[in-house]
Amino acid sequence: MKLSVEIYSVAKKMGDYKAIELIKQAGFDAIDYSYYYEKECDQVLGEKYREYAEELRARLDLVGISCNQAHAPFNFKYGMNRDVSEQKYLNIVRSMESASILGAKNIIVHSISVPEDVDFEEYNIQYYSSFIPYCEAFNIHVAVENLFKRDTKRNRIIGKLGSPQELNRVIKKINSPWIVACVDVGHAALTGYEPEDFISQVDPHILKCLHVQDNDYLGDRHTLPYLASLNWSAIMTSLKERGYEGDLTFEIVTYLERFPKELVPDALKFAAVVGKHLVSIYENA
Repeated sequence: MKLSVEIYSVAKKMGDYKAIELIKQAGFDAIDYSYYYEKECDQVLGEKYREYAEELRARLDLVGISCNQAHAPFNFKYGMNRDVSEQKYLNIVRSMESASILGAKNIIVHSISVPEDVDFEEYNIQYYSSFIPYCEAFNIHVAVENLFKRDTKRNRIIGKLGSPQELNRVIKKINSPWIVACVDVGHAALTGYEPEDFISQVDPHILKCLHVQDNDYLGDRHTLPYLASLNWSAIMTSLKERGYEGDLTFEIVTYLERFPKELVPDALKFAAVVGKHLVSIYENA
C-alpha cells in the first residue's frame, strides 16, 4: 500500500516542483495531483497543458516519487454541454490526459447537482459515461466519489451518492471497467455512516482509491487522522477485510493550510509518520 498526499495545499505556497521535493523528503511514496483550482493553473490546463505535464512527470521521475491519482476540476455545472465544446468539460478532459502523463491510475470526477425535477442518478450516469472514450484513449480510470451537500433551510447534510448502495448502483448501471469508486472516509461520516461500515458495503470490485481525512461528523474538516473523531483502527481493518488493494491517499487540506511556509516540511513529515502507522494497521489486520 503506497502512501500518498494531495499536493495543492503545499504547491500553492511553494510551487509544484518544491512541493514534490518536500513530499518525497517527508516520506510519502506518491502525490495526488489537484486540478480543481483551474483558474490558478493556466499552465496546467491551458493550451500547453501537455508540455507542462511532461515537465512535471520528468520532475517526479527525477525526485523519485510517483503520481498515483488526481482530482479533476469541479466547476462543470448542470446544463452545460457534455462535450469538449464546453470549456469546463474540456478542462476535465485535459486533466484526464495530463494525469495520465503523470502516471495516475485514477482521477476523481465529482458528480453534478441537478434541479429537483431532474433524475440525479440518470443525469450522472450519462455524464460519467461520456468520459469513457477518454478513459480508453488516456488509459486512466474515472473515480466516482461519495459526496454531500448542505440543506441550509433545514440545517442538515444530504448525501450525493452518499450511501454505499447509491455508489454501487450508479457504477453498476454505467457498467464499464473504466468507472470506479473513490471513498472519502470523512464524507461517509457526514452522511450518516461510520466510515468502516461504509467501506464494508462498497462493492470491492469497484473500490479502487480513497480520500483519507479526519472529521468530527459535523463538518468536512480535511484534517490529519487522529486529530478529530474517526476510528482509524476500524477503518484500516475494514479496508483489509474488504480486500482493498489500492493506496492510502491523504486529503488533509485544512491540516496543511494551517501551517506557515516554514513549518510545512515538518508538518508533512509528521503526516507521513501518521500515514505509515495507518498502513501498519492495515498490514497487520
